[in-house]
This record gives sequence, structure tokens and C-alpha cells, in this order.
Amino acid sequence: MTTNRIKRIFLEAGAADYDLTRRVLARLPGVPLEVIPHRDALRPREGMPPALVEEAKSTLLLAVQKGPFWRPCPGTKDYVCCGYQVLQVGLNCPLDCTYCVLQGYLNIPAITLFVNVEDLLAEVDSRLAADPEKVWRLGTGEFGDSLALDELTGLNARLLPFFASRPRAVLEIKSKWSRLEPLLSFGPNPQVIFAWSLNPPEIIRSEERGTAPLEARLKAAARAAAAGFRLAFHFDPLIYFPGWEDAYRRTVERLGAAVPPGAVAWISLGGLRFLPPMRQLLHRRFPLSRIAAFEMVRAPDGKLRYFKDLRIEMYARMRGWLGEALPGAFVYLCMESPRVWQAAWGWSPGEDDLVRLLDGRVMPEM
Repeated sequence: MTTNRIKRIFLEAGAADYDLTRRVLARLPGVPLEVIPHRDALRPREGMPPALVEEAKSTLLLAVQKGPFWRPCPGTKDYVCCGYQVLQVGLNCPLDCTYCVLQGYLNIPAITLFVNVEDLLAEVDSRLAADPEKVWRLGTGEFGDSLALDELTGLNARLLPFFASRPRAVLEIKSKWSRLEPLLSFGPNPQVIFAWSLNPPEIIRSEERGTAPLEARLKAAARAAAAGFRLAFHFDPLIYFPGWEDAYRRTVERLGAAVPPGAVAWISLGGLRFLPPMRQLLHRRFPLSRIAAFEMVRAPDGKLRYFKDLRIEMYARMRGWLGEALPGAFVYLCMESPRVWQAAWGWSPGEDDLVRLLDGRVMPEM
């Protein structure tokens, strides 16, 4: 269990009188607890050294979300955006992927859980009511794993029935974890999509420390589909290494053998990318990792990416393999330029087109 990895808890003074706080503390008896006046007391004065990034994976901060929970996914100019919306229910997670971009963004050395769940639900209701005809695709897995701490928090047991009664909104639960048995009783529920980030087993072993093996993720997806939930999969990041073709082809074949094509709402593809300062952090934290050793180029969005021709080749091959393994599945590119779409797919959607296509996967009348 990921909760066994928690070695220290910080409690923001204003977060004490919440049900989620009481639940978490009751499930972590004996873990050292320190009350702090505000989360800023934990903020390092001179950035996050690698040792603190490591320590953050076993440190929990219970805090109150003062800003909005609901935020648009941060798109980038000149790249096709899918219109995804993010529910920021926390920051960071106990899993430790070498390529995780959060390492370069977080400024608090802890896994932050926002405990004011009633405010979250009220905010979502208010936003939905403001535009009742619009389709919303929301997710909780942008700033942390949606399942890794769920046995501790019980958050999804609140969210799944909440979204079941809101027919114009869909919640995506995105994870690299595999335990979801307590949630299967909330199905069938077409308003909830269980999604898994996938990579070949050799990448999971070397680059996704603490995550569930590929087979466990695929078995969890099959159980979710059998319980009446829809599925999604994200090959993001796609990682280049010698032999990547056979490794990814076999992974796609295993995916196709594990889940029914009709249950799959969408599959995204995205090449490895990160801001330049993260390359040094990656080398320092994971000196045996191979992923930052391959040649990359600084793209217009300021991130390091594989050369365009390599990305196009990877996307085109993945699309072909996925089309054979899961006929009819909708496959799209995450944060890529129209030129790459055109070269890999033979066509390029505008942002409104991609939004409409994805909305149509969850609302057939669209």
C-alpha cells in the first residue's frame, strides 16, 4: 500500500476541522504530526534541492485549497489543445517516475492533500450550472495520481456518485496504480472514465518507481470495464530506446487482449518532453536513467522534445498498432503542433475540432 510510505505529516492550522483531515489522521496512527501556521512555512528559500524532492514523496501536507479547484489544462500556443479541465485536489504523489514534470514545478516538499472537499463539490456544481448545455471533461490526475492515495483519502468514493448525477460532465480518474476494488460498486457509471498511463514493462521497471506493473494496470482496467465504467489510456510519455518498436507493439497487443474495444473512450499519445532545467535534476536524482541521454531539441514551447521526425514515426506506428489491437478506438496527440498531426495522421484538427471529437466520445449526440 502506498500509505505505508508516509513517514511524516504536516497539518496546516486552518485544515484541522475537516472530515478528510480526521479520516487521514485516523488511518495513519503513529506517523509523526506537526501543526504549521501555513503551508508557506515549508517552502524552501532557495528552490527544491534533489534531497527535498525525494523527501516529499514520503511527507504529507493537509491543507485548505484557497484558490480554485477547477482550472483549465495549461495549453501552449501553436499546439493543439483538447480542452481538458483539471480538478486540483492535491499536488504531488507517492509514486516516483523519473520523467515526472512535477519535480520541476513543485515548491513545497510534501504531497499536498486539499481537505475542503465540500468546497470542491460546490465549486464544480456552480461551474456546471453556469453553462448547463456544455460538455465538460474533467480529471484529477494532472498534478498527482488519482488512485495512489485513494484508500487513505476516500475522495473517489465522494466523486463517483457525485458525477453520476451530472450528465454533462465526465470525470477521468488517471493513474499508474491498480487497486480500485472499493470503487467498483459505484458502477455502472458512464460519467466516470478510469484511465491508465501505460509504457512497456522495461520502462515501468526502470523509470516508474513504485508504480503498478503493466499487467496489474491492465487487469484493473478489465475489472473497471466489467463493472460498467469507461476506459482511457495514455501513452504519454512515449520514450525512445533501442528496441522501442517491439516493446511498444507488444504492450499494445497486451492492451488489446485485456480490454473490450467498445469500453475505450480515447487513447492519447505524447512524446517525452520537459523543461531544460529538469534534465540536470533527472541526472542528479536518477543517474542510471537512460531517458535524458538521447538527443533532444528545444521546441517552440521551450521544452526539450525528440526531433520531429522521430516523434512522427513513433506516433504513426503507435496509431497503426492501436488500430489493429483496438478497432474503432479514438487516438489523439497530446500537445503537438498541427504540422506533426498532419505528418503523422494525414490531417490536423483545429482546437475546436479536437474538443468536439473528444466530447462526442462521451456524449454521442454531440
